[in-house]
Amino acid sequence: MSTRRGLHNNRGIALLIVLLVTALLIALIFEFAYGTRVSLRGAANFRDSQRAYFLARLGVKAFEKYGAELRKVIPQGQWQPLPAMGDRDTAVSIKWEDETGKIRINNVKTDPITKLLVSNLFESVKIDTAVYDRLTDQMSTVYNLGLLSGLHAYMSDDEYNRVSGFLTVSPVAPHMININAASSEVLQSFGLSQGAAELIVQQRQEKAYTEVGSVPGVSGMMISGSNYLMSSSMTVTSGTVFKVECDATVGGYTRHVEAVVQGNSIGNYWRVL
Repeated sequence: MSTRRGLHNNRGIALLIVLLVTALLIALIFEFAYGTRVSLRGAANFRDSQRAYFLARLGVKAFEKYGAELRKVIPQGQWQPLPAMGDRDTAVSIKWEDETGKIRINNVKTDPITKLLVSNLFESVKIDTAVYDRLTDQMSTVYNLGLLSGLHAYMSDDEYNRVSGFLTVSPVAPHMININAASSEVLQSFGLSQGAAELIVQQRQEKAYTEVGSVPGVSGMMISGSNYLMSSSMTVTSGTVFKVECDATVGGYTRHVEAVVQGNSIGNYWRVL
């Protein structure tokens, strides 16, 4: 009897060991499978993120090379799909702005017209006058700004966000604003009413102005708060410096690239988000 009990006990122990080993193997297999899935998903996410990044950079490079053609089909300041770069799982959009339609903030200490334009702009978008005083103070080094983000030293993030779209540090002619590219806010800085500025924006979308004298309400008008003629402070000539933004989406990832394109090359500003 004792021999049979021992045999049964040994069989029970063996069965227990087999079950434990089987459970351990199953757990290891599941752990391995889960780890493999996580690794594959991580690799796929990294692949999509990198594809989105390089597509966004490629969008900027496309504008650098084919900017003249793209500006004919993509309106300024509007996000538009970039032709021939989208696919089933990708989307690439681009937006551009002519820097000559903005006020060159570097000149605010030395150029009297720029001073007036900046002062009027700050007043219209409700920027504290203390910010203007800091920019024009004798100790200010605003004329040395190489990047527009340097304005953070003079104003808060909220104030910067309110004016950054209307200012530039790009090498454009002092106070000469391209009326075919300027926003309504920049046009109002010259003393135009909101209605007149919006009318100009609307009319130029149908046909660009070819001479300042043909712009309604501009010829012979004085800049608000000064004796300077508006017609001598505006141009209809497009510049060669553009701010370009490109968004590329692959899978669930979107990458954003900003750059300043000067002529046929990237300028002094490049940013990836």
